[in-house]
Amino acid sequence: MKDIIMTTVQLDLSFDQIKRLVDRLPRREKAELVRYLDDQTLFTEMRRVRRELKSLPITHSELDAEVNAANKARAARARRP
Repeated sequence: MKDIIMTTVQLDLSFDQIKRLVDRLPRREKAELVRYLDDQTLFTEMRRVRRELKSLPITHSELDAEVNAANKARAARARRP
């Protein structure tokens, strides 16, 4: 039985290099990458909102409006090819 050796590699890639790599992905993997990036963007935005909420009083209706706006923005990004 062979042992598996795990190695961590760090690559410094330019944005153009990343785009070229993404261009080579199959359509299904591109769609998965879009969902992953959308989730990352949503989490970042939610963290920002949470930080702002700590120092700013907000009503329930204002919070609902923020959540609805974030959901609409996310849905719009998901519809883009």
